[in-house]
Amino acid sequence: MTHMADAAANPSGAPTSLLRCGVVGFGKMGRIRADAVGASGRGEVIAAYDTMPFESDTIASMDTDLAVVEHPDVDAVFICTPNYRNKPLTIAALQAGKHVFCEKPPAFTVEDVQAIRAVEAASTGKLMYGFNHRHHESVKLAKATIDSGRFGDLLWMRGRYGKSVDESFFSGWRADPELAGGGILLDQGIHMLDLFLQFAGGFDDVQAMVSNLCWKRPGIEDNVFANLRNTQSGAVASLHST
Repeated sequence: MTHMADAAANPSGAPTSLLRCGVVGFGKMGRIRADAVGASGRGEVIAAYDTMPFESDTIASMDTDLAVVEHPDVDAVFICTPNYRNKPLTIAALQAGKHVFCEKPPAFTVEDVQAIRAVEAASTGKLMYGFNHRHHESVKLAKATIDSGRFGDLLWMRGRYGKSVDESFFSGWRADPELAGGGILLDQGIHMLDLFLQFAGGFDDVQAMVSNLCWKRPGIEDNVFANLRNTQSGAVASLHST
C-alpha cells in the first residue's frame, strides 16, 4: 500500500505522522490487517465495526459500518466484510475521500467494478484490493524474469487453486450466493487469475466450464475449468479452481 504510506512520510522516508485507519469487519481478517498496520509503524487503527461486540482500549467500537467509513478522523478504511458489502462500502469510503483497502473480490459483476472505478477516478482516495500473492518474493522474481525476456516470451501458464471445506462451510456466508456472489473461483481461484493477469497483461478470449456437482449449491460453484488467451501475444492460460 505504498501510495498510502507515502502520505505519512517525508522525503527522507521517515514517518512524520501516523495514518489513521478504520476497519469494517473486525473478525479474523480485520484483526490481521489491524495488526499489520500497527507493526508497520506507519499507521494506527482508531475505529472499527463488527457484528460481534469487541473490546479494545485503543480502538473505538462503532455502531455501524458506515460510521467507520464516515468517521471524520479516519484517513484510510480496511473493508473485511462478506463479499456483498465490498462494493457499497468501497464506493462510500471513496466518496468520503478515504483511502481504501478492500478484501477480494471487488464486486460481483463487470458493471459493478466499472462503477467502482468511476467513483475512484473522481475521488481523492486511493483504492487497493487484497491480491497479496503479487507481493510474494517468488512471484515478484517470476514477474521480473518474464519482463526481462531472459528466457524468451511467455507462452503458456497452468494453475490450480482451491481449498478443502468441512460441514461448517455450508452454514457460513460463503455458501450463500446472495452474500458470497459465487463459489470457489470468486473465493480462491481469483488469486490465481490475478497472477495470470499480472504475468500476461490481460486476456480477451475466455472460455470456461462451471460445476457444482460436489457441493450441489445453486450459484456456488465448486469447480471451474477456464482457458484464457491474450490474442495479441498468443499467451494461453489454463486455470482449475477447485
